[in-house]
Amino acid sequence: MVDPNAGPVPDDGARDPGAPGGPGEHGGEGSPRPDESGWTDAWAEEQWRSLVADLETPADGGASDLPTAGTDVPARSIEVAPWVQPTRPRDWPTGPEVEDLEDQESHFVPPEPPPVLGRDPLLNLAWGLVGAAPLVVLVLLVVVRPFPALVGQVAGAAFLAGLGILLWRMPHRRDEDDDDPGAVV
Repeated sequence: MVDPNAGPVPDDGARDPGAPGGPGEHGGEGSPRPDESGWTDAWAEEQWRSLVADLETPADGGASDLPTAGTDVPARSIEVAPWVQPTRPRDWPTGPEVEDLEDQESHFVPPEPPPVLGRDPLLNLAWGLVGAAPLVVLVLLVVVRPFPALVGQVAGAAFLAGLGILLWRMPHRRDEDDDDPGAVV
């Protein structure tokens, strides 16, 4: 099996002259051409060399004005369209009033964040019961070996009470001002 990552195999001329892609087919020995079944290696190599040679020689026939590897390129060595203006920090005259206006417009002061715990202490208590009751039961199950049944019952009742408060305080109807139908499938 041929290694697909191997480089090109040199043509040692061992091909049969009458075989497809052999010398003398499609225009002589100097320019082998592809046959109907595919490209020949010699023709592809010749085309590749001609493309590389075309790219290496400049169009005007003289020396190339492109920088070579390792040379510094000057900042304005590349021609740009005449309508493209270089970017500058400011294109207008400035004064103290303009700078003050820019400072006022660019200075962002974020609004005061809402309190972490809501203003309703009953909802805070309900969330605390819903979160803390299962944690207390889990810790006591790991730490205390004869788990007291009373603690489990109180924690269960506290969890259900907190869940009941959260469900009771949920909005029951949509706001009259809310025109958004929600997700529409």
